[in-house]
Amino acid sequence: MTSISSKKPTWNWLAIKWLGIISLFLSSCDAPKEIGADLFSVEVGLNYTDTLTIKSGTVLMDSIQTGGNSTFLLGSFYHPDLGYVSSNVYAQLANADTLNSKETSVVDSLQMHLIYKNTQGDLSQPQTIELYRLSDSLSRSTTYLSNSSVAIKPELLKRYTFVPKPIKKESANGDSVQFDTLKFQMPLALGKELISKYTDKNISGGGSAFRDYFRGLFIKSETGKKAALLAFSPTYSRMTLHWHNPGDTTKYYLNYYFSLSNAYVTEINARFNQITAQRIGPLASLAKPGDKVSSLKTNNLTYVQSGTGVVTKIELPYLLNLKGNRNIAVNKAELVFTGKDNLDFNQTIGQLSLIESDGSNKPLRNSYGLKYIYSEGGAGVATSTYDIATNSFTFNVTTLMQSMLSGKKANLGYLLTPAISADASGNAKILNESGRYIALNSLKAKLKIYYSYIAK
Repeated sequence: MTSISSKKPTWNWLAIKWLGIISLFLSSCDAPKEIGADLFSVEVGLNYTDTLTIKSGTVLMDSIQTGGNSTFLLGSFYHPDLGYVSSNVYAQLANADTLNSKETSVVDSLQMHLIYKNTQGDLSQPQTIELYRLSDSLSRSTTYLSNSSVAIKPELLKRYTFVPKPIKKESANGDSVQFDTLKFQMPLALGKELISKYTDKNISGGGSAFRDYFRGLFIKSETGKKAALLAFSPTYSRMTLHWHNPGDTTKYYLNYYFSLSNAYVTEINARFNQITAQRIGPLASLAKPGDKVSSLKTNNLTYVQSGTGVVTKIELPYLLNLKGNRNIAVNKAELVFTGKDNLDFNQTIGQLSLIESDGSNKPLRNSYGLKYIYSEGGAGVATSTYDIATNSFTFNVTTLMQSMLSGKKANLGYLLTPAISADASGNAKILNESGRYIALNSLKAKLKIYYSYIAK
């Protein structure tokens, strides 16, 4: 239902009146019947509405990109409405410094350091990860999705069980930052294999030759477990080979990095998260892209969740009723979405973006990827940051509403998604690097629109 307030004078109205008076004065030599005839033969006014109905539901997107990510997502967690979310990791690694061991060198250890910055879920539960070697190569030019996979070697390298123990603060530590770390020993046999490659100068130097020989790791998490997702940093995480030479008291080591992007090396190793979801309750019917669950079935809530393709579809079924037989000029329009009460900020998405949808609840795409809505007055993605004071997300959609009311854009609905990243060329994808989510109160979703009209 739409309600429109009574008309009242505004500065825009006063400006129109003074314009008419000035025109009358300047054109006093014209015939009186011609003065302002076009202007005053129509009705001019200013209306305001804050109760325009928005219909919303939870839908499932397709093609969830998780490649080239800045986070390794490992583990499994449970939400009573969304179900289980689990994630595995495929990743390359390589050394930046040259391996300078000798024939007589003795391996002391091969240690894995997985450094995590964020967690989500129940940190009191133990969980297990398994590590395997890849038998196929990863590529930075491939678009990896949440359901992608790469062939692995069947032999288990390492199984490690742990209980997360987060550090409550971050502190400077030399030229890096101190984070929580999973530190465990890798097989000594793998360390001996790595150190033997000192004889091959191409492999020992790292880079592409090393990755042709050691194609990467698959790190597998437990699925369907009420534990936690951990966000590991490829920048800080590493595998370190330690050795010594007989008769030499110096202890030597070489780091194998998951990311070689720094001030001197521009390369970023290929990697992606493989994310799976086991949905429960009404949302279990989200089985294929385009499936939709009405907010009436989810206690008047809709959801947006990173990594799983769960997003909110919004529709404006009564927008065109504003127009009638009038010409509309939108002065300002805002879409406002309110979160449910008592949000858990440790699991809440902080930013949402707005993209176009088709009639089958799927996102529209162009040659650059997702067809996102442009931010008002700019060329970037329309993205809103959560406002803790109002418990809401607000989008300025003035130009978008004008285009719809003028018939330049179809009224097919829009999707609220996790934040979208667009590079310098305009290529756009959703950032899917966590299992964080937001529950939105569908009863409080609204379109606030200020507009002028001329009715003939």
